[in-house]
Amino acid sequence: MKQLRQYVPSIGLRTLKTGFAVMLAVFVVRLFEKDNLSAFYAGLGALVAMDRTFSGSLVQGLTQAVGLLAGSLLAYLSLLLFPQLMPFALAGLGVILLICFCITVKLPFTATLSCITFLSAYLAPSDNILHDAVSRLYITAIGIGIALILNVAIRPYNNKKRILALLQQLRVLTAQYIDACVLHERIPDLKPAVLLLRRIDLELQLYRSQKLFHRKHDDNALLSGAYQLAYRMLEEVEAICGMDSLGNISEENSAALEEMGIAIPASEISARKCAQDDSIVMNYHLKKALLAYTYLEELIKYNA
Repeated sequence: MKQLRQYVPSIGLRTLKTGFAVMLAVFVVRLFEKDNLSAFYAGLGALVAMDRTFSGSLVQGLTQAVGLLAGSLLAYLSLLLFPQLMPFALAGLGVILLICFCITVKLPFTATLSCITFLSAYLAPSDNILHDAVSRLYITAIGIGIALILNVAIRPYNNKKRILALLQQLRVLTAQYIDACVLHERIPDLKPAVLLLRRIDLELQLYRSQKLFHRKHDDNALLSGAYQLAYRMLEEVEAICGMDSLGNISEENSAALEEMGIAIPASEISARKCAQDDSIVMNYHLKKALLAYTYLEELIKYNA
């Protein structure tokens, strides 16, 4: 049974919300529109607009509306100005124009929807294409609106725990770097920590985009402060790793390292040949890194 489960994909909350939004959008539109195309555009609007965050859903919805409007408008103008032109010629030209337009306005992801709308309206025109374009736009807007409402109403995206977990991972990496560099004079690879810091920054941006709905402003300030501490902590470790020669560890820093659970090999430290300036500089950066490490732990516990 356990072996079978690994081949079964897990169904996340966003997947369930997307399916529910499509179902509800189609149901609502069916109450006053009987044609299948209307139900299709309502479901499409809900499908595309469902994103991890409300701001993401809003951007997706507006992007989709621009694509529908551009495709419908180009189809209407093409039929109005060039009614005698062979369809295959203008169909290809219209797709090229729409793709260029979407790239120019920095909305490349809406190019596909825009082209689909254009082709469906141009190659299979109705008696009143302008009316159909307006109808298609407001029906799609219904789907977008339903997706936005459900995204906020059903457990809005909350990545606070993920941010705290990533910050804790960075603390663990930092302790390993200090142990390797300061105690054993081995230069560690800091790339994993830098990438982790970038991930935390991205998660914080997502967190801030949701703050209007279910977040306290002090949580945002505390998490931002924790990120600044993590950044400063890694910055101090980078400064130590960049030194040509390391100095002797001060008693204050030795005590702080022991509190972290890092054993100090006295034989290796005492055997160092270094200038007094090296010890002063190293201990300066080490003290700052250890303070940031300690304060970061307190902020993580406070936010948990």
